[in-house]
Amino acid sequence: MSSPLISEARSHARRRRARGSRFRQGRSTRYVRYVRYLGSLGRASRRAVQVTRQRAPVWRRAAFSRYVLAWLAAYLYGSLPLVYWLGRRSGVNLRKSGSGNVGVSNLLSSGKRGRRWAVPAALFDASKGYLPISICRRLGYPREVAELAGVCGVMGQCWPLFLRFNGGRGLSAFFGAALQINRRAGVLALSTLASGVLWRLGSLLSHHRAPMQAARWSWAGSGYATARSKVVPLSGLAAILLFTLVCLREHERTQRQQLIPPLLAALLLLRRLTAPLPDDAEHGPTRQPSALLYRLLYDRNTPD
Repeated sequence: MSSPLISEARSHARRRRARGSRFRQGRSTRYVRYVRYLGSLGRASRRAVQVTRQRAPVWRRAAFSRYVLAWLAAYLYGSLPLVYWLGRRSGVNLRKSGSGNVGVSNLLSSGKRGRRWAVPAALFDASKGYLPISICRRLGYPREVAELAGVCGVMGQCWPLFLRFNGGRGLSAFFGAALQINRRAGVLALSTLASGVLWRLGSLLSHHRAPMQAARWSWAGSGYATARSKVVPLSGLAAILLFTLVCLREHERTQRQQLIPPLLAALLLLRRLTAPLPDDAEHGPTRQPSALLYRLLYDRNTPD
């Protein structure tokens, strides 16, 4: 006959074996459930990919490559230096004359033969930002893709491939892209620049410094060899900032993402700060750090 202590020990051992089996069974059950869950996720993801491939046509699967080609084509179109070619046709190398800017303003200062090409050159430069957006929209590309194509056109004018990445200031292409991105903000920005140009012309006429036929234009503004304008470059800077602020204000009102206007403004300001100028050796940013401020405000190294 067994003693109470022996029977109690046996019962305790049986309970321990029962708890151990239940624990092992529960752990194995949880592991099996986890593996089944992962398997269900894998099957669901494979089904989603298969459904997407079945629904998406071939041209949508290659959409990103089409977008990249559109951006590349816009940059190459913006890199076409028509202003430089017209200057060479007039007998002037714009990179070695005047302000060194390959733009319409420097073409105007090159003489009578260059002035007659100013209007078609300005329209062509504006089309570098206008046409890429318009064509991408007609092709049915998303809004962001079309607007990025306009940014690539502006980059092509500022850093053209065919002129070793030394082009104009990009303001004409900027206005072309601005009129496509936000027409109201683009018109306000263009009016700001036009008011600065008219102010400069009015001051010249009021002082009677010289007849209008002898007026020489530069990117810094319209003026004569003894004076350079501060109003025109300041109005250009104000136009860039005004366009960006109006677009951001509309973003708050309509909840529409507006990333392209700040990007355009950053590109144009970067071009102002880094563009080579004829007096860089004497008054450039490496010699005078304050030249960066004058470049930003007046597009030159000195305030005079």
